[in-house]
Amino acid sequence: MDLELAGKTVIVTGGASHIGRAIALAFAREGSNVVIADIDEGQAQKVASEANTLGGEGRTIVVRTDVTDQREVEALVARASDEFGRIHVLVNNVGWVLDRLFLDQPREDWEKAVNLNLWSVIYCMR
Repeated sequence: MDLELAGKTVIVTGGASHIGRAIALAFAREGSNVVIADIDEGQAQKVASEANTLGGEGRTIVVRTDVTDQREVEALVARASDEFGRIHVLVNNVGWVLDRLFLDQPREDWEKAVNLNLWSVIYCMR
């Protein structure tokens, strides 16, 4: 099925591993220009290298980004726009799950979860 994604520009947050990696590679196979935004630049570069060998007409680049930092997200968008022009798709994939019972979660974990699961989405959507 042709999803008409060839030549479209896609930002994938958390694209260095797991579901984000699979999403980035799927868009690359469709011929999209993919921008992997991840805090783990080394792993993201591995995914980008793999994506760039898939034979699609697009390119994949990495922009090391802490999506909980609004200035870094603004720099991400600027770099993606400079590199590819218009941004067509944003996949807010990054997220973090609390790994303890509600009452056992320290405040710092709640703050991290809210920053990563809520504020990062708001920063990226702006």
